[in-house]
Amino acid sequence: MKINTLRLENFQGIKSAGFDFNGQSASIYGDNATGKTTVYNAVTWLLFDRPSTGAKNFTPKTRNQHGGNVHYLDHSAEAVFSMEDGRLITLRKVFHENYKKKRGAAAEEFSGHSVDFYIDGVPVKEREYTSSLLAFCGGPEQMKILTMPHYFAEDMTWEARRKILLEVCGDISDADVISSAAGLEELSDFLLMPGTDNQYYTVDEYKKIASAKKTDINKRLQDIPGRIDEAQRAIPEKAFSLTELDAALKELESRRDQLTERKASVLAGDTATSDARKRTAEAEAALMEARMSYLSRTSTLNQSTQEAIAETQKKLFAAQEEHAAAEGEADRLRRNAERMELCRKELLEQYAAIQAETWDEGEAVCPTCHRELPPEEVQRMRDAFHLKKSERLQEINARGQKEANKEVISRLRAQSEACQLKAAETEAAFRQYRQELDILKSQIKTPAPFETTEEYTQLFDAVVIARSNEKQAGKNIGAALGEIEEQLRRVREEICEKQMQKGQTEQIQAQKRRISELKAQEKELSAQYEELEKGIYLCDQFTKAKVRMLTSRINGKFRGVQFRLFLEQVNGGVKDDCEVLVPNDAGTLVPFRDANNAARINAGLEIIEALSKHWEISMPVFIDNAESVTHLLDTTMQTVRLVVSEPDKKLRLVPDIS
Repeated sequence: MKINTLRLENFQGIKSAGFDFNGQSASIYGDNATGKTTVYNAVTWLLFDRPSTGAKNFTPKTRNQHGGNVHYLDHSAEAVFSMEDGRLITLRKVFHENYKKKRGAAAEEFSGHSVDFYIDGVPVKEREYTSSLLAFCGGPEQMKILTMPHYFAEDMTWEARRKILLEVCGDISDADVISSAAGLEELSDFLLMPGTDNQYYTVDEYKKIASAKKTDINKRLQDIPGRIDEAQRAIPEKAFSLTELDAALKELESRRDQLTERKASVLAGDTATSDARKRTAEAEAALMEARMSYLSRTSTLNQSTQEAIAETQKKLFAAQEEHAAAEGEADRLRRNAERMELCRKELLEQYAAIQAETWDEGEAVCPTCHRELPPEEVQRMRDAFHLKKSERLQEINARGQKEANKEVISRLRAQSEACQLKAAETEAAFRQYRQELDILKSQIKTPAPFETTEEYTQLFDAVVIARSNEKQAGKNIGAALGEIEEQLRRVREEICEKQMQKGQTEQIQAQKRRISELKAQEKELSAQYEELEKGIYLCDQFTKAKVRMLTSRINGKFRGVQFRLFLEQVNGGVKDDCEVLVPNDAGTLVPFRDANNAARINAGLEIIEALSKHWEISMPVFIDNAESVTHLLDTTMQTVRLVVSEPDKKLRLVPDIS
């Protein structure tokens, strides 16, 4: 694919220009700011909708001397390309502003931008335009690679570069690498998926799994010494014989059971204390029964007065509710009347304002051309005005009858006053009930407390005597029980001490078992860690071998440019990479970004030519700042050199003679 002609209209700083390449390589000379890069931008905008810098939101608009956009212009680029089979394809894009006139507005307003697309002079949709370019050139990414010398080496990610190189040169299978490199025979055993006989992980998959396991095992190994130390510190200083402790506990528990039986026997033979306790309960029950009987007798003293109080309170509450309801209704009716009066006032003001409106003779003049309208049109507008005015007045009258009727307002005022009178009457009633309630409450009688009666004194004295007798009976049995309780206490303390010693001894044995388990686990994890390290080491060796094979294969496709596909790390591992290396004047390979401009351009041309052959797509290559390159790499592609030339105040195209 080569450019035959390029035509620009109002494209950035170029008002109108044409360039006839005739499918040949050429040089475009011009001073700074004369539009060399604009020509480059026009071609990339036609092909993949981006400027040569790749910036987003690109616009081909022309700017004035103050930096603002020039409006109401079409900005277009058109190019005729010759294809490999001799066919000519014409691509054209037109960028323009859109304006719309809103209803009733005198002038148009800006509403956005749009782009028109053409193929061979026929208007097409953007999707059709893009799909056609995809068929011609392989898509935007390939077009950028094949037209911009710097794009592959500088703008693409190393992952994307590596993917394309592997596509061009072909990948190498894991099995081929393992069979061709010495020392990798065991790697297949590591790659075999657990539980299978012939299914294998890829090297990258295994390395990720092994690295994750290694990290987990390392973390567990780091925790084990602390856990062993914790278990050792948890071991008590003194240990006892479990056999001796069990025998002593058995004897102590037997003595405890014997003492418990003796205590029960003593308590069972204590009938005097039991009889005294029964007489005390009977005396206390008699006192409680007498108290309840007294309260029952005195509770009827105020029964009739309490009933009268309840009835009066009921009447008082009813009067209060009726008073509150009357006052609330009066207030509601008054507020409704005031609201309707305010509405009536507003409607009267609106009616007067509309009534005062008159026909504006200025409406008989066209707002656009300022000429008088035809008499019949003016009469129609005048009639429409009066009809609308009449309808608005009728609407206000209707609202007044519905929302602010004078009779309704008067009726609401009368009803409010009636409710106020009723509220005053009910207020007098509940004041009367309140006075009656105060009189009834003053008639309540308070009986004397039960504790002041003779009956209480006699029954309480009987309770005191019964309790004294019970206490004296308990003293006789207390001495015998005290000796048994003391023996039980000493036996229980000995049992607790032996149980504590037994628990301490069992803890020592458990911690020692835990320490042995942790040491065994540490040994097993260390073996697993070493096995994983070995597998990862073999993976690194595999990667180095594969990279060496790939590097040799890929670099064999290029004359001067070379590619570094991995980086050696400090720990001996490798890290994937895809750095473009360019020979400098001394013949030493340096990274693309560190080479001089001429070396970068020639390296970019070499890469483009190799990829162009692989994809079987040839496109014109633009070389900016070409004046810095004294010797340009010979290629089969059409190249367009953009050369800074101070004498050329206008762009000048010079075909290359080969």
